[in-house]
Order: sequence, then C-alpha cells, then structure tokens
Amino acid sequence: MVQIFVVEDELLIRQNIRGIVENMQGPYAFAGEASDGEMALSMIQEIMPDILLTDIRMPFLDGLSLIKHAKAMMPWLKVAVISGYGDFEYAQKAISMGVNQYLLKPVRQAELVQAIRTMAEQLEQERSARGASPASMEQTDVQLALKRRWLEQVLYEQPPLSQLLDRAQTLNLDVAKGRYLVTLFSFDTSDADLYRVKAIVQKTLQEAGCELYLFNTADQMTLLSCDNDLQTLNERVYQLITMLRHELREVCPVVTAVISRVTPRLGEVGRVTRDAGQTMRALRNIRAGKVINMNDSAPDSADLLHIDLPLGKAFQEKLLYAEPDDVPALVDETLNGSAAGQLESMLIRYETLVSAVRTAAGMAETASSDDRQQAMADQIAGQFDLLAAAGSKSGFRDALIGILQAGLREQTRRTNTGSSYRYVIGRAEKYTREHFCDPNISLLSAAQHVGMSSAYFSTVFSQTTGQSFITFLTSLRIERAKELLTNTRMRLSEIAMEIGYNEPNYFSHVFRKSTGVTPKEYRQQHGG
Repeated sequence: MVQIFVVEDELLIRQNIRGIVENMQGPYAFAGEASDGEMALSMIQEIMPDILLTDIRMPFLDGLSLIKHAKAMMPWLKVAVISGYGDFEYAQKAISMGVNQYLLKPVRQAELVQAIRTMAEQLEQERSARGASPASMEQTDVQLALKRRWLEQVLYEQPPLSQLLDRAQTLNLDVAKGRYLVTLFSFDTSDADLYRVKAIVQKTLQEAGCELYLFNTADQMTLLSCDNDLQTLNERVYQLITMLRHELREVCPVVTAVISRVTPRLGEVGRVTRDAGQTMRALRNIRAGKVINMNDSAPDSADLLHIDLPLGKAFQEKLLYAEPDDVPALVDETLNGSAAGQLESMLIRYETLVSAVRTAAGMAETASSDDRQQAMADQIAGQFDLLAAAGSKSGFRDALIGILQAGLREQTRRTNTGSSYRYVIGRAEKYTREHFCDPNISLLSAAQHVGMSSAYFSTVFSQTTGQSFITFLTSLRIERAKELLTNTRMRLSEIAMEIGYNEPNYFSHVFRKSTGVTPKEYRQQHGG
C-alpha cells in the first residue's frame, strides 16, 4: 500500500487533493494531512509515508525546509510540489533538492493522479532493485571486501590502534572520532526471505552512505557508527533503524536492534559489541521487534541483580530490560529449562525467593542506601509468605512472579532510577495533557521539552507506551471533543479551535476516523 501525505495551508485546495487521493483506484491510501510544514514534519515522522504532496509557501515551516528535513529522515520519500505560477524560483530550488514532480495550481485531477502513479512506479522499481539478482548481490568489489575485513578486525581481533588507523586511512574511512556506537540487528523472518532481506539492507545502507557493516549470520548484522557529537551520532543511528524498518516492512516486519554502550575509544569497540551481543541473545525472543539502547539503562543495574542459584546470568540480563508483563514468560522459561531439577528442592526454592526479594528491592531503590534497599526488601517480602510459597511449585512460581513484578512496578513509580524511559515519557505525557489544546504542540515540541531528539523520542515514546505520539495527542483531543459535544452547545468550529484544530473540516475528518461517526452524529447519539 502506497501511503500519501498532503501538506497545504489552503483548506479548499487541501480538501480537493484529499478527495482525489481517497478516490484513486489501486494500492493507494490517504495517510494524513497538515496545514503547515511544522505540523507536517511532526506527523510524517510518525506515519512514515511513501509520497509527500506539498505546497511551498506555508506558515511556520515552508515547503523547502519541510522537504529538506523530510528527505533527511526518509530518503525513500517521493515528493510532489504543488505550487503557484509565481513560485518558479522556489520550484527550481525544490527540484534541486530531489523533488520528483512539480505541479501548478489549480491542479487538475488527471494530472495529480498521473503524478502519484508515476512516483508509485518509481517506488516499486526501487524496491524491485533491492531484491537484487545473485550477480548484483554477490558483488566482489575489492574495496568493500577490505572495509568489511577492517571492521572484523575492529570487532573481533583488536590489532594495535595505529595499525587500524593506518588501514582506515588507506581505505578512506573517516573513523578518527570521539564517540563510537555498535548496533546489532536481528531479522526475524523465514529462511526463504533472508536473501531478500540482505539485499534490501545492503542497498539501504549503501544509499545512506554506511560502509561499516557486516552480516555475522544470515539473520544478524553488525553496524558501526561514529561521530564527535553524541547527539548527532544517536540521531543518525535511530534514523538508520527507522529506514531499515521501513524498507523491510513487507519482507521482515520484525526487526530487533540493540545499541551498544557509547565508547570514546576505537580499541574498545570489540568489548561493547560483545556486551551488546549478550543482550541480543538474552532478549531476542523476549523483546522481539524492539529497540534496546544499552546507554539508557542504569550503569550499575547489573550489579544489583543478585539472583543466583537456578536464576543465573541469562535470566538477569533479560530481567534488566523487562516490563512487568514480561515476567511470567521469563519465569516459565527458566522453570521449564535447566533449572527444573534444582527447583525440586524446597530449600532451593526458598533461597531463590529470598534472592528475588533482594533483586526486586535493588531495582526499586537503584540509587539509594543499603538501609533504604533493606526497607524496600522488607516491604516487598511482607506481601508474600516466602516459606509457605516455597512449599509447592505452583506457589513458588506465583510468588516469584509477584516479587519481581513488584520490584519492576516500584521502579516505574520512583523517578530516581535511570534504567528505563518511564520517567521521561511520563514527563512528555504530562506536558501533552497540559498543552494538547495548543495548535502548535507537536512531536518536535514534546521532544524538546524532555531534551531528546525527535527521531529518538518518537521511537522511545511508541515503544514505551504502545502507541505513537500523534495517536496519543489525537486521543486526548478527541476525548475532550466528546465531552464538549455531549455537555455543551458549542458550534463545531468552536470545538475544533478549543481542542487545537484550526480548521473544522479537518477536525471532523479526524473525529470520524477515530470514532467512526461525524461530530454531528456523535452529538445526536449522546443527546448533546
């Protein structure tokens, strides 16, 4: 399905374009619309459309700036400019920025439909090219092979730094940087599709200018990124993850990524890669399809996981990144595995529960004194009769799950832990609830409020809450609209303005899309 997004500040023109797109025959979908570039940039970063139809002259963020930022985030994006006769100079600049189609207002239906179909065909041709033939995939380019060999040395052999830098210079690799990150990818797909996955990944990374990657196995890849500025490095890594997920969405919708800890030394890349590999192995089946950034967990969290006995290191690593809902599966996996024999002993079961209490207390009181951790342990242990629970396997299982979930939930509640995103996302949600009626609120402003880049924030928000930021913002606005429709006689235009939409027609469109009925129908149904 080809997703199409429309940006136009004139309501009637936007409605006309929307109608044309919605009535097109074929694999085309109207993905959304915005009246200015700033709002559009926030929305398309969430929606990730295939085609952008945009005006040039718009308030807040003009079309040229929108195209520049959108193409940087989504290199696959096809763009059609719909502009007036007087904007020829702007059109020239737009074309130089990679715009695919240029249409004059008033745009005719047949002309717009043909432009969209042409861009859709270009998208399909590019996707087909990524499903490369064996000859194109197995290219024996000597330069690429030498770069892969250099990366293998960095990751696994660690020769003298001077030797690495000399070889990098010979290969024209700009790697003398202040920060290094390794991203491990796992592609969850059938063996039949792995060939296509590899072809698409290679094509995507080459187009993005990424040379330092290699496939460790058919379904796992390692990517090295470096920069002097940590924020720039972080942003680039998240953009690459977004690009790969987009390009693989039809072949491999489940892509898991683990971002290693940042290191300032090229010689330490191998070590952080091994750590990231352990995390990937531990979490691949538990957190499939997620992005796990090891820099976002508390540096001392692993030291707080004192569970030993049947619950060993692998369990500890999984628990470090788990949510409360993940605990039953983690526990069952352990109880049904190699630990089953040990747990035949009631004494071992009891000692395991005691150790789990210490672990839960450590997670909840990460940065606190021993006295506070002991008080937390007493609080958690007081919720369970450990000795009685150890008396049966079923009682042991239930108590173990309850203890670990209690620790994770307490960790969520307390804001002094740095081991998760919950506090940051909580701040973003609070900010959004307080400002959702402001027409200028956007993913960009929310990200700035919590001190994160937009790409980073978008991934973290959707992964933590289970919904995109735009979906969350829209739900707040729609719920408020329902209240006003039911309890007041405000006109639809007034309600639209009240909840942050400048245009009643767009409000009606969003409301119907969310509820299945128009605002007028909703008011009639609920007696407003």
